[in-house]
Amino acid sequence: MPAEAVFAVVAAMALGGGWMAVASGSLFRSALGLMLSLMGIAGLFLVQRAEFLAVVQVLVYVGGVSVLIVFAILLTERGGALRVTLNRLAPLAAIVGAALASGLALAVQGSGLADAPPAAVSAADLGGAFLNQFLVPFEAVSLLLLVALIGALVIARE
Repeated sequence: MPAEAVFAVVAAMALGGGWMAVASGSLFRSALGLMLSLMGIAGLFLVQRAEFLAVVQVLVYVGGVSVLIVFAILLTERGGALRVTLNRLAPLAAIVGAALASGLALAVQGSGLADAPPAAVSAADLGGAFLNQFLVPFEAVSLLLLVALIGALVIARE
């Protein structure tokens, strides 16, 4: 199967999961759509031959954050029902979103980033960058995840 076909299938999975996360009438189904979208993004990493990032995507986001969201939904009293209401500004928001997306696509295409060859980075180089150059943001993300976990425990305790 050619790489373009694999990319199209995985991108459709990511976009379909995102649409399911936004358009679903249930919080639980929205969380499952988010998981599907995040798995699609991990597949896009695999298509781009970034295996380490794909594994991190699956472990951290699909395996950690999404499961935490599902537990928070299941442990609340609400039961996961959503009341979907359309705002009168929804068509304007769709137009603005489409304009921003097409502007971003044109900017990336005009910048030459789309044609740049992928840089070969090993997992050891990436780990060294996390622990040297990006240590403060790396620790800030770990504190953010800790606060989210504590918040989920507080919600579940009530």
